[in-house]
Amino acid sequence: MHTYTTHGLPSSAKVSHWNDIISDVFAPLETYPVDPSAFDAEVRCVQHGRLRLATATSRGATVRRTKAQIAKINEHRFFLHVQMGGSLMIRQDGHDALMEEGDLVLSDSTRPYTLSYEDSCSTLVLIVTQEELRRHLPTPEEMIGVKLSGSKGLSRTTSLMLRSVWESAEQGMPEELGSRIADSILDVFATSCTEIKGMAVADAAIVGTRRIQIKRYIEANLRNPELSVRSAAAAFAISPRYLHILFSGENETVSSYILRRRLEECAKQLSDVLWRRRTITEIAFGWGFNTP
Repeated sequence: MHTYTTHGLPSSAKVSHWNDIISDVFAPLETYPVDPSAFDAEVRCVQHGRLRLATATSRGATVRRTKAQIAKINEHRFFLHVQMGGSLMIRQDGHDALMEEGDLVLSDSTRPYTLSYEDSCSTLVLIVTQEELRRHLPTPEEMIGVKLSGSKGLSRTTSLMLRSVWESAEQGMPEELGSRIADSILDVFATSCTEIKGMAVADAAIVGTRRIQIKRYIEANLRNPELSVRSAAAAFAISPRYLHILFSGENETVSSYILRRRLEECAKQLSDVLWRRRTITEIAFGWGFNTP
């Protein structure tokens, strides 16, 4: 657990120091305190495998991420915010989400956004790479800036999971469990998004929606050695040729997608302490490979 704070610094140095801290932990941002003379803030962060969490606690301020700052970074990250205390307004992509305790909002580091809070505020953030999130939620863009209530449904489950994991991280968590926990949280979060938006994303094009459905089918059948381009096409009553057309906008073919996802799942288990008694062949066969 790493802790960074402005406590003890001269008032004139606090905002600049805080901007440096949050730029390193999250992404380049600019902070404008409600009262510069009384401003104080602290961030605590931890990383276990692919699980990366941070809590930011601050006196009232407005925090902005601009196009100029976005142009300076290469890594695409998503931030799943969970409100821990106080109220927070997040504005991104035309959405205004007023967060109260337990609520969740997803934001995107490659687009401008604003965070505003008049009084002291504490927020827990799950920091996720683009590749990691898209493995669980194929079109995260549809959820940017959308508030998920922390008081009902699976979004409440996601919120409770994140807060519980943070408590465990504060007390000390085995390093090897981090990636496994990250997958569980993102699975529940993706399901909560489906609960809210429905299986077909509201404004998505037909081709994009069908591609999402096929990816979900592939994810659900990765362990099946019979999974192939032909079997996936048959499941949706389309031809293999049309399936390839649906994926033409992707950076990989359907076969490459299936292979990559199987390899990724094998890699997770190979690095997971709970699977150390299994051989490479056993793990590979468990994810649909059918020859040594």
